[in-house]
Amino acid sequence: MQVFESHIAVRFKHVDAAGIMFYPRYFELINDLVEDWFASGVGESFKQLHLVEGRAVPTAHIDVNFHAPSKLDDELTLNLRVVRIGTSSCTLSIHAHAGDEARLSATLVIVHMDMKTGKSLPWPAHTKAAMTPWLNAHQNHNGENA
Repeated sequence: MQVFESHIAVRFKHVDAAGIMFYPRYFELINDLVEDWFASGVGESFKQLHLVEGRAVPTAHIDVNFHAPSKLDDELTLNLRVVRIGTSSCTLSIHAHAGDEARLSATLVIVHMDMKTGKSLPWPAHTKAAMTPWLNAHQNHNGENA
């Protein structure tokens, strides 16, 4: 099982007047992480997937727990693991931390779909194969190995 990892500095654009990361910014970071994982980890850029092939991977469900605030100039590490690969969906576990302090944990379900019809599509065999090394079926709801 592999973990896809990204690092980001909390910038002024991420924070509110109190200097604390505004919660919708986490959703943007999660979206960026998924897009980067598709490009680097799965080998399919969103440009190719969406604009050329007419497929999409929208988020169908997301559960988020905020553990501690992130502040201006914090260095965050975001981790992505695959929990489940279905016929046309994929469940991802995302964790953000600064050093040893957990900031966010999320579970999201993305669905592979045809942009013209709006209907779900089975994952192509090559996509499913590229996702499999990231699969960790022995992970509990907190992202820890069971």
